[in-house]
Amino acid sequence: MNGSSPYRLKETGYGTHQAVLDLVERGARLLDVGAAGGYLSELAQRRRGARVTAVEPSAAACAECRRRGVDVIEGDVRALLDDGTLAARGPFDQILLADVLEHLPDPDDALGRLIGLLGPFGSVVVSLPNIAYIRARARLLRGRWDYEETGIFDRTHLRFFTRESARRMLTDAGLRVEREIPIGPASYAIGRAGVAITRLRPELLASQIAFLARAS
Repeated sequence: MNGSSPYRLKETGYGTHQAVLDLVERGARLLDVGAAGGYLSELAQRRRGARVTAVEPSAAACAECRRRGVDVIEGDVRALLDDGTLAARGPFDQILLADVLEHLPDPDDALGRLIGLLGPFGSVVVSLPNIAYIRARARLLRGRWDYEETGIFDRTHLRFFTRESARRMLTDAGLRVEREIPIGPASYAIGRAGVAITRLRPELLASQIAFLARAS
């Protein structure tokens, strides 16, 4: 959904990419929405045995997906929902929305429509930035809101979430949150052990949160 995304897989520490991959179920029929160049799709196939269908609006990013061996559909996910293209590929066991919903003008509507593509007991994997992260709070206390190329203040973000509002969006869509992985400086620095530190105060210490939520 982000076109030619500037994001790349982070292999050091334990970050959002590692968290969402941990939440992908082995052998799942996976729809990766906003797949960019297909780096997560490729790893989901290779490490989790997922059968991936990717969606990406950028022609250049789609070409990169294909070079990675990812089955990708070029187009805007809303248009592909409207014309039945995605329904024809489903149902899916999981839908991956990694740093996607914050870029949409109406994430609640998109999420609700995507859930309709899930099979029985299907689930979604969602990662979102946390605007209540302590460093973001400190910046706002100083009266600063400067957009950046990536991160919480990414200039392409249209919606902003806290841990509470993210969970509410998922539950309002009829999903049950089963797992939550808070990501922050501690996990990036020392790996999985840092997640336990971030869990102490995820509202403050997590810069990103990954969720596994299942259809009720």
